[in-house]
Amino acid sequence: MAAGGAREAIEGEAGLADRGDRRGECLRRNAGAPAHFKKIVAAFCAEHHNLEGIGASLAIVEGDGPPFVATAGSACLSGQEVTEATRFRVGSITKLWTAALVLRQVDAGRLDLDAEVARVLPELAAGVDERAAAITWRQLLAHTAGLPDPSPLELGTEWLTALGERPLWREPGALWSYSSDGYAVVGAALARLRGVEFPRLLVDELLAPLGLGAANVEPELALRTGAACGHLGRGTGARAFSVVEDLALGTGDARWTAPAGGAIASAAELVTAVRDLVDPGRSPLSPTALGELLSAEVPTFERPGERYGLGVRVRPSSGPAIYGHSGATGDFAADLVFVPERKFVAAVLSNTGDPLRVTLATVLQELLGAAPERAAAMGPASRYAGTYRAARLGEEVSIAAQGGELRLTAPALGLADVRLEHAGDARFVVAGRPELGGFTFVFTGADAHASDLRGHAFVGARVE
Repeated sequence: MAAGGAREAIEGEAGLADRGDRRGECLRRNAGAPAHFKKIVAAFCAEHHNLEGIGASLAIVEGDGPPFVATAGSACLSGQEVTEATRFRVGSITKLWTAALVLRQVDAGRLDLDAEVARVLPELAAGVDERAAAITWRQLLAHTAGLPDPSPLELGTEWLTALGERPLWREPGALWSYSSDGYAVVGAALARLRGVEFPRLLVDELLAPLGLGAANVEPELALRTGAACGHLGRGTGARAFSVVEDLALGTGDARWTAPAGGAIASAAELVTAVRDLVDPGRSPLSPTALGELLSAEVPTFERPGERYGLGVRVRPSSGPAIYGHSGATGDFAADLVFVPERKFVAAVLSNTGDPLRVTLATVLQELLGAAPERAAAMGPASRYAGTYRAARLGEEVSIAAQGGELRLTAPALGLADVRLEHAGDARFVVAGRPELGGFTFVFTGADAHASDLRGHAFVGARVE
Protein backbone atom coordinates (compact mmCIF):
# COMPACT_ATOMS: atom_id res chain seq x y z
CA MET A 1 0.00 0.00 0.00
CA ALA A 2 1.31 3.44 -0.90
CA ALA A 3 1.87 6.06 1.77
CA GLY A 4 -1.18 7.99 0.53
CA GLY A 5 -3.31 4.85 0.82
CA ALA A 6 -2.11 4.27 4.37
CA ARG A 7 -3.00 7.84 5.24
CA GLU A 8 -6.50 7.41 3.85
CA ALA A 9 -6.96 4.14 5.73
CA ILE A 10 -5.94 5.67 9.02
CA GLU A 11 -8.06 8.75 8.39
CA GLY A 12 -10.97 6.44 7.62
CA GLU A 13 -10.56 4.66 10.94
CA ALA A 14 -10.28 8.00 12.69
CA GLY A 15 -13.50 9.17 11.12
CA LEU A 16 -15.36 6.39 12.91
CA ALA A 17 -14.33 7.69 16.30
CA ASP A 18 -15.75 10.55 18.25
CA ARG A 19 -13.43 13.55 18.45
CA GLY A 20 -13.29 13.19 22.23
CA ASP A 21 -11.96 9.65 21.87
CA ARG A 22 -8.23 9.25 22.51
CA ARG A 23 -7.91 6.57 19.85
CA GLY A 24 -9.59 8.64 17.15
CA GLU A 25 -7.57 11.75 17.99
CA CYS A 26 -4.36 9.73 17.91
CA LEU A 27 -5.19 8.15 14.54
CA ARG A 28 -5.95 11.54 13.03
CA ARG A 29 -2.77 13.04 14.40
CA ASN A 30 -0.63 10.25 12.91
CA ALA A 31 -2.56 9.78 9.67
CA GLY A 32 0.55 10.48 7.58
CA ALA A 33 2.43 7.41 8.84
CA PRO A 34 4.15 5.34 6.11
CA ALA A 35 2.36 2.13 5.11
CA HIS A 36 4.66 -0.27 6.96
CA PHE A 37 3.98 1.55 10.25
CA LYS A 38 0.19 1.38 9.90
CA LYS A 39 -0.39 -1.58 12.25
CA ILE A 40 2.07 -0.14 14.76
CA VAL A 41 0.28 3.21 14.81
CA ALA A 42 -3.07 1.45 15.20
CA ALA A 43 -1.75 -0.55 18.15
CA PHE A 44 -0.18 2.57 19.69
CA CYS A 45 -3.41 4.57 19.44
CA ALA A 46 -5.57 1.72 20.71
CA GLU A 47 -3.34 1.04 23.69
CA HIS A 48 -3.11 4.72 24.59
CA HIS A 49 -6.92 4.83 24.52
CA ASN A 50 -7.44 1.58 26.46
CA LEU A 51 -5.06 2.63 29.24
CA GLU A 52 -6.70 6.07 29.48
CA GLY A 53 -3.29 7.57 28.83
CA ILE A 54 -2.48 11.25 29.13
CA GLY A 55 0.35 11.44 26.60
CA ALA A 56 2.71 9.11 24.74
CA SER A 57 5.39 9.12 22.08
CA LEU A 58 6.71 6.36 19.83
CA ALA A 59 9.90 6.63 17.77
CA ILE A 60 11.53 4.14 15.41
CA VAL A 61 14.77 4.51 13.50
CA GLU A 62 15.94 2.06 10.85
CA GLY A 63 19.31 2.72 9.28
CA ASP A 64 20.92 6.13 8.93
CA GLY A 65 17.87 8.29 8.32
CA PRO A 66 15.73 10.32 10.69
CA PRO A 67 13.32 8.52 13.02
CA PHE A 68 9.64 7.97 12.45
CA VAL A 69 7.68 9.50 15.34
CA ALA A 70 4.05 9.07 16.42
CA THR A 71 2.52 10.98 19.31
CA ALA A 72 -0.66 10.86 21.34
CA GLY A 73 -2.41 12.99 23.93
CA SER A 74 -1.10 15.84 26.06
CA ALA A 75 2.26 16.64 27.56
CA CYS A 76 0.45 17.63 30.75
CA LEU A 77 -3.12 16.95 31.78
CA SER A 78 -5.41 19.17 29.67
CA GLY A 79 -2.33 20.94 28.32
CA GLN A 80 -0.31 21.22 25.13
CA GLU A 81 -0.23 18.25 22.76
CA VAL A 82 2.74 15.91 22.82
CA THR A 83 5.04 16.75 19.90
CA GLU A 84 8.12 15.09 18.45
CA ALA A 85 10.23 17.32 20.71
CA THR A 86 8.38 16.59 23.98
CA ARG A 87 10.72 15.06 26.54
CA PHE A 88 9.74 12.36 29.01
CA ARG A 89 11.60 11.01 32.02
CA VAL A 90 12.96 7.63 30.87
CA GLY A 91 13.90 6.14 34.24
CA SER A 92 16.27 3.19 34.24
CA ILE A 93 17.07 3.45 30.53
CA THR A 94 19.56 6.00 31.91
CA LYS A 95 21.67 3.04 33.07
CA LEU A 96 22.77 2.39 29.48
CA TRP A 97 24.20 5.91 29.30
CA THR A 98 25.88 5.60 32.70
CA ALA A 99 27.52 2.34 31.64
CA ALA A 100 28.71 3.98 28.40
CA LEU A 101 30.17 6.88 30.40
CA VAL A 102 32.19 4.43 32.50
CA LEU A 103 33.48 2.87 29.30
CA ARG A 104 34.58 6.31 28.10
CA GLN A 105 36.84 6.39 31.15
CA VAL A 106 38.11 2.91 30.30
CA ASP A 107 38.94 4.09 26.78
CA ALA A 108 40.85 7.05 28.26
CA GLY A 109 42.85 4.73 30.56
CA ARG A 110 41.37 6.23 33.72
CA LEU A 111 39.92 3.03 35.14
CA ASP A 112 39.73 -0.73 34.72
CA LEU A 113 36.32 -2.41 34.67
CA ASP A 114 37.61 -5.15 36.96
CA ALA A 115 39.26 -2.83 39.47
CA GLU A 116 37.74 -2.27 42.90
CA VAL A 117 35.54 0.83 43.03
CA ALA A 118 36.66 1.44 46.64
CA ARG A 119 40.04 2.56 45.28
CA VAL A 120 38.22 5.66 44.04
CA LEU A 121 35.36 5.73 46.55
CA PRO A 122 36.70 4.39 49.89
CA GLU A 123 33.32 5.00 51.54
CA LEU A 124 32.11 1.88 49.73
CA ALA A 125 34.44 -0.24 51.89
CA ALA A 126 33.72 1.60 55.14
CA GLY A 127 30.39 -0.04 55.97
CA VAL A 128 29.35 -3.10 57.94
CA ASP A 129 30.13 -5.65 55.22
CA GLU A 130 33.83 -6.03 54.49
CA ARG A 131 33.04 -7.82 51.23
CA ALA A 132 32.04 -4.48 49.70
CA ALA A 133 35.73 -3.59 49.38
CA ALA A 134 35.99 -6.15 46.57
CA ILE A 135 33.14 -4.76 44.42
CA THR A 136 34.26 -3.86 40.90
CA TRP A 137 32.96 -1.40 38.34
CA ARG A 138 31.82 -4.29 36.13
CA GLN A 139 29.85 -5.88 38.97
CA LEU A 140 28.01 -2.64 39.73
CA LEU A 141 27.13 -2.13 36.06
CA ALA A 142 26.02 -5.75 35.63
CA HIS A 143 24.01 -5.84 38.91
CA THR A 144 26.17 -8.61 40.38
CA ALA A 145 27.77 -6.57 43.20
CA GLY A 146 25.35 -7.91 45.80
CA LEU A 147 24.32 -4.41 46.87
CA PRO A 148 20.83 -4.02 48.35
CA ASP A 149 18.43 -1.59 46.73
CA PRO A 150 16.52 0.43 49.36
CA SER A 151 14.56 3.44 48.15
CA PRO A 152 16.15 6.91 48.20
CA LEU A 153 13.55 7.93 50.77
CA GLU A 154 14.86 5.22 53.12
CA LEU A 155 18.49 6.24 52.70
CA GLY A 156 18.14 10.01 53.03
CA THR A 157 20.77 12.65 52.31
CA GLU A 158 23.69 10.66 53.76
CA TRP A 159 22.78 7.89 51.39
CA LEU A 160 26.19 6.34 50.85
CA THR A 161 26.77 5.94 54.59
CA ALA A 162 23.25 4.58 55.06
CA LEU A 163 23.76 2.10 52.21
CA GLY A 164 26.97 0.91 53.86
CA GLU A 165 25.05 0.09 57.03
CA ARG A 166 23.27 -2.72 55.18
CA PRO A 167 24.99 -6.04 54.49
CA LEU A 168 25.37 -7.27 50.93
CA TRP A 169 22.81 -9.73 49.66
CA ARG A 170 25.54 -11.94 48.23
CA GLU A 171 29.26 -12.24 47.68
CA PRO A 172 30.17 -9.84 44.85
CA GLY A 173 29.88 -11.58 41.51
CA ALA A 174 27.72 -14.45 42.81
CA LEU A 175 24.20 -13.56 41.65
CA TRP A 176 22.40 -11.04 39.44
CA SER A 177 20.23 -8.80 41.61
CA TYR A 178 18.98 -5.48 40.31
CA SER A 179 20.20 -2.46 42.28
CA SER A 180 19.59 1.12 41.19
CA ASP A 181 21.61 2.17 44.23
CA GLY A 182 24.56 0.37 42.66
CA TYR A 183 24.35 2.77 39.72
CA ALA A 184 24.20 5.69 42.14
CA VAL A 185 27.49 4.40 43.58
CA VAL A 186 28.93 4.35 40.04
CA GLY A 187 27.90 7.98 39.56
CA ALA A 188 29.46 9.04 42.86
CA ALA A 189 32.67 7.21 42.00
CA LEU A 190 32.86 8.81 38.55
CA ALA A 191 32.37 12.26 40.07
CA ARG A 192 35.16 11.57 42.55
CA LEU A 193 37.44 10.20 39.84
CA ARG A 194 37.03 13.20 37.56
CA GLY A 195 36.31 15.97 40.05
CA VAL A 196 33.15 16.87 38.11
CA GLU A 197 29.51 16.37 39.14
CA PHE A 198 27.91 13.42 37.37
CA PRO A 199 25.33 15.32 35.23
CA ARG A 200 27.99 17.67 33.86
CA LEU A 201 30.34 14.76 33.17
CA LEU A 202 27.60 12.82 31.38
CA VAL A 203 26.74 15.79 29.18
CA ASP A 204 30.32 16.71 28.30
CA GLU A 205 31.72 13.25 27.65
CA LEU A 206 28.78 11.26 26.30
CA LEU A 207 25.62 13.19 25.52
CA ALA A 208 27.24 16.07 23.65
CA PRO A 209 29.01 13.71 21.21
CA LEU A 210 25.61 12.08 20.66
CA GLY A 211 23.91 15.41 19.91
CA LEU A 212 22.18 15.83 23.29
CA GLY A 213 22.66 18.37 26.05
CA ALA A 214 22.00 19.59 29.57
CA ALA A 215 18.20 19.56 29.18
CA ASN A 216 18.45 15.78 29.01
CA VAL A 217 19.69 15.51 32.60
CA GLU A 218 18.77 18.74 34.39
CA PRO A 219 15.08 18.73 35.45
CA GLU A 220 14.77 22.52 35.75
CA LEU A 221 16.13 23.07 32.25
CA ALA A 222 13.99 20.25 30.88
CA LEU A 223 10.94 21.88 32.46
CA ARG A 224 11.73 25.26 30.89
CA THR A 225 12.08 23.63 27.47
CA GLY A 226 8.72 21.86 27.46
CA ALA A 227 9.16 18.50 29.16
CA ALA A 228 6.03 16.46 29.77
CA CYS A 229 4.50 16.15 33.22
CA GLY A 230 4.37 12.77 34.90
CA HIS A 231 0.95 11.59 36.06
CA LEU A 232 -0.27 9.33 38.83
CA GLY A 233 -3.57 7.70 37.96
CA ARG A 234 -5.46 7.55 34.68
CA GLY A 235 -7.72 9.74 32.57
CA THR A 236 -9.30 12.84 34.05
CA GLY A 237 -8.63 11.53 37.56
CA ALA A 238 -4.86 11.67 37.07
CA ARG A 239 -2.68 14.03 39.07
CA ALA A 240 0.13 15.84 37.24
CA PHE A 241 3.68 16.44 38.45
CA SER A 242 6.35 18.41 36.61
CA VAL A 243 9.72 16.70 36.09
CA VAL A 244 11.01 18.74 39.03
CA GLU A 245 8.07 17.87 41.28
CA ASP A 246 8.15 14.19 40.39
CA LEU A 247 11.80 13.96 41.43
CA ALA A 248 10.85 15.35 44.83
CA LEU A 249 7.88 13.01 45.02
CA GLY A 250 9.67 9.80 44.12
CA THR A 251 13.09 10.30 45.65
CA GLY A 252 12.86 13.20 48.09
CA ASP A 253 14.76 15.30 45.50
CA ALA A 254 17.70 12.91 45.71
CA ARG A 255 19.87 14.14 42.83
CA TRP A 256 22.35 11.36 43.56
CA THR A 257 19.89 8.96 41.85
CA ALA A 258 20.54 10.55 38.43
CA PRO A 259 22.97 7.83 37.22
CA ALA A 260 20.27 5.22 37.80
CA GLY A 261 17.27 6.97 36.32
CA GLY A 262 17.62 10.70 35.78
CA ALA A 263 17.59 11.07 31.99
CA ILE A 264 14.86 13.10 30.28
CA ALA A 265 14.51 12.68 26.50
CA SER A 266 12.09 12.77 23.63
CA ALA A 267 11.49 9.45 21.92
CA ALA A 268 13.21 10.80 18.80
CA GLU A 269 16.26 11.92 20.78
CA LEU A 270 16.46 8.59 22.55
CA VAL A 271 16.37 6.35 19.49
CA THR A 272 18.82 8.50 17.54
CA ALA A 273 21.28 8.71 20.41
CA VAL A 274 21.15 4.96 21.08
CA ARG A 275 21.58 4.15 17.38
CA ASP A 276 24.67 6.33 17.27
CA LEU A 277 26.01 5.00 20.57
CA VAL A 278 26.02 1.38 19.37
CA ASP A 279 27.01 2.07 15.74
CA PRO A 280 30.78 1.48 15.44
CA GLY A 281 30.96 4.16 12.76
CA ARG A 282 29.40 6.84 14.97
CA SER A 283 29.94 5.73 18.55
CA PRO A 284 32.07 7.78 20.95
CA LEU A 285 33.19 4.39 22.35
CA SER A 286 36.06 2.34 20.96
CA PRO A 287 35.17 -1.02 19.36
CA THR A 288 36.56 -2.78 22.43
CA ALA A 289 34.46 -0.68 24.81
CA LEU A 290 31.39 -1.14 22.63
CA GLY A 291 31.94 -4.89 22.77
CA GLU A 292 32.05 -4.72 26.57
CA LEU A 293 28.82 -2.72 26.68
CA LEU A 294 26.92 -5.27 24.61
CA SER A 295 28.53 -8.46 25.87
CA ALA A 296 25.65 -9.97 27.84
CA GLU A 297 27.00 -12.77 29.99
CA VAL A 298 24.94 -12.62 33.17
CA PRO A 299 21.65 -14.55 33.42
CA THR A 300 18.94 -12.53 35.14
CA PHE A 301 16.73 -15.54 35.97
CA GLU A 302 13.74 -13.22 35.48
CA ARG A 303 12.71 -14.49 32.02
CA PRO A 304 13.86 -17.65 30.23
CA GLY A 305 17.15 -17.02 28.46
CA GLU A 306 17.38 -13.33 29.36
CA ARG A 307 20.88 -12.02 30.05
CA TYR A 308 22.32 -8.69 31.16
CA GLY A 309 25.20 -6.72 29.69
CA LEU A 310 26.32 -3.38 31.10
CA GLY A 311 23.17 -1.33 31.59
CA VAL A 312 21.20 -3.36 29.06
CA ARG A 313 19.13 -6.54 28.88
CA VAL A 314 19.26 -9.03 26.01
CA ARG A 315 16.30 -11.21 25.13
CA PRO A 316 16.65 -14.53 23.31
CA SER A 317 15.83 -14.42 19.61
CA SER A 318 16.06 -16.75 16.63
CA GLY A 319 17.60 -13.84 14.71
CA PRO A 320 19.95 -11.03 15.77
CA ALA A 321 20.08 -10.32 19.51
CA ILE A 322 17.46 -7.86 20.71
CA TYR A 323 18.78 -5.48 23.35
CA GLY A 324 16.75 -3.19 25.52
CA HIS A 325 15.78 -1.73 28.86
CA SER A 326 12.70 -0.35 30.52
CA GLY A 327 12.19 2.58 32.84
CA ALA A 328 9.48 3.21 35.41
CA THR A 329 9.23 6.09 37.85
CA GLY A 330 5.60 5.64 38.87
CA ASP A 331 4.42 8.63 36.87
CA PHE A 332 6.40 7.90 33.68
CA ALA A 333 7.00 4.63 31.83
CA ALA A 334 9.48 3.90 29.04
CA ASP A 335 10.62 0.97 26.92
CA LEU A 336 13.62 0.81 24.61
CA VAL A 337 14.68 -1.97 22.21
CA PHE A 338 17.49 -2.03 19.68
CA VAL A 339 19.34 -4.31 17.27
CA PRO A 340 22.83 -2.85 16.69
CA GLU A 341 23.68 -4.75 13.52
CA ARG A 342 20.53 -3.46 11.83
CA LYS A 343 20.79 0.10 13.14
CA PHE A 344 17.30 -0.45 14.47
CA VAL A 345 16.03 1.29 17.60
CA ALA A 346 12.50 1.79 18.93
CA ALA A 347 11.25 3.57 22.04
CA VAL A 348 7.77 3.95 23.51
CA LEU A 349 7.35 6.61 26.20
CA SER A 350 4.34 7.42 28.37
CA ASN A 351 3.71 10.15 30.93
CA THR A 352 1.71 7.83 33.17
CA GLY A 353 2.94 4.75 35.01
CA ASP A 354 1.49 2.41 32.35
CA PRO A 355 3.99 1.09 29.79
CA LEU A 356 2.72 0.52 26.26
CA ARG A 357 3.91 -3.07 25.98
CA VAL A 358 1.41 -4.15 23.31
CA THR A 359 2.73 -1.37 21.09
CA LEU A 360 6.29 -2.54 21.69
CA ALA A 361 5.39 -6.15 20.89
CA THR A 362 3.74 -4.98 17.66
CA VAL A 363 6.89 -3.08 16.69
CA LEU A 364 9.03 -6.18 17.21
CA GLN A 365 6.65 -8.45 15.34
CA GLU A 366 5.99 -6.14 12.39
CA LEU A 367 9.55 -4.88 11.82
CA LEU A 368 11.77 -7.66 13.16
CA GLY A 369 9.55 -10.72 12.83
CA ALA A 370 10.00 -11.42 16.53
CA ALA A 371 7.14 -13.36 18.08
CA PRO A 372 5.63 -11.85 21.22
CA GLU A 373 7.23 -13.09 24.42
CA ARG A 374 5.06 -15.64 26.15
CA ALA A 375 5.54 -16.07 29.85
CA ALA A 376 5.93 -19.63 31.12
CA ALA A 377 3.20 -21.13 33.27
CA MET A 378 3.68 -21.65 36.97
CA GLY A 379 5.37 -24.92 37.88
CA PRO A 380 4.38 -27.23 40.74
CA ALA A 381 4.01 -25.26 43.96
CA SER A 382 6.57 -27.52 45.64
CA ARG A 383 9.32 -26.06 43.41
CA TYR A 384 8.98 -22.70 45.15
CA ALA A 385 8.16 -23.74 48.71
CA GLY A 386 10.82 -23.43 51.36
CA THR A 387 12.56 -21.13 53.79
CA TYR A 388 14.72 -18.28 52.51
CA ARG A 389 17.13 -16.36 54.70
CA ALA A 390 17.69 -12.67 53.91
CA ALA A 391 20.69 -11.03 55.54
CA ARG A 392 19.24 -7.58 56.10
CA LEU A 393 15.96 -8.83 57.54
CA GLY A 394 17.76 -10.83 60.22
CA GLU A 395 15.15 -13.55 59.91
CA GLU A 396 13.65 -15.96 57.44
CA VAL A 397 10.96 -15.68 54.80
CA SER A 398 8.81 -18.73 54.35
CA ILE A 399 6.92 -19.89 51.26
CA ALA A 400 4.28 -22.51 51.89
CA ALA A 401 2.52 -24.57 49.23
CA GLN A 402 -1.20 -24.95 49.88
CA GLY A 403 -2.79 -26.94 47.12
CA GLY A 404 -1.72 -25.17 43.96
CA GLU A 405 -1.16 -21.83 45.71
CA LEU A 406 1.81 -20.20 47.40
CA ARG A 407 1.58 -18.34 50.72
CA LEU A 408 4.31 -15.95 51.87
CA THR A 409 5.17 -15.06 55.45
CA ALA A 410 7.77 -12.37 56.15
CA PRO A 411 7.35 -10.78 59.62
CA ALA A 412 10.01 -8.14 58.95
CA LEU A 413 7.98 -6.99 55.96
CA GLY A 414 4.71 -7.11 57.89
CA LEU A 415 3.40 -10.01 55.81
CA ALA A 416 1.78 -13.09 57.31
CA ASP A 417 0.36 -15.94 55.22
CA VAL A 418 -0.39 -13.74 52.20
CA ARG A 419 -1.24 -15.26 48.85
CA LEU A 420 1.14 -14.92 45.92
CA GLU A 421 -0.32 -14.55 42.44
CA HIS A 422 1.63 -15.84 39.46
CA ALA A 423 2.81 -13.05 37.14
CA GLY A 424 4.52 -15.16 34.49
CA ASP A 425 7.70 -17.26 34.39
CA ALA A 426 9.10 -17.37 37.96
CA ARG A 427 7.60 -14.00 38.97
CA PHE A 428 4.86 -13.47 41.53
CA VAL A 429 3.08 -10.58 43.24
CA VAL A 430 1.30 -10.36 46.58
CA ALA A 431 -2.44 -10.49 45.94
CA GLY A 432 -3.93 -7.02 46.33
CA ARG A 433 -0.59 -5.38 47.22
CA PRO A 434 0.99 -4.06 43.99
CA GLU A 435 2.99 -1.46 45.95
CA LEU A 436 5.20 -4.28 47.28
CA GLY A 437 6.56 -4.98 43.82
CA GLY A 438 7.29 -8.44 42.49
CA PHE A 439 8.94 -11.54 43.89
CA THR A 440 11.10 -13.68 41.64
CA PHE A 441 12.20 -17.24 42.38
CA VAL A 442 15.69 -17.95 41.10
CA PHE A 443 16.73 -21.36 39.81
CA THR A 444 20.52 -21.34 39.52
CA GLY A 445 21.35 -25.03 39.40
CA ALA A 446 20.12 -28.45 38.40
CA ASP A 447 18.00 -28.72 41.55
CA ALA A 448 14.29 -28.59 40.76
CA HIS A 449 13.77 -26.27 43.74
CA ALA A 450 14.37 -22.52 43.72
CA SER A 451 17.77 -21.53 45.09
CA ASP A 452 16.87 -17.92 45.93
CA LEU A 453 13.92 -15.60 46.39
CA ARG A 454 14.34 -12.04 45.17
CA GLY A 455 12.09 -9.12 46.03
CA HIS A 456 12.57 -5.36 46.00
CA ALA A 457 13.16 -5.33 49.76
CA PHE A 458 15.36 -8.43 50.08
CA VAL A 459 17.21 -11.28 48.41
CA GLY A 460 17.12 -14.53 50.36
CA ALA A 461 18.95 -17.82 49.84
CA ARG A 462 16.96 -21.01 50.30
CA VAL A 463 18.05 -22.75 53.50
CA GLU A 464 15.52 -25.61 53.60
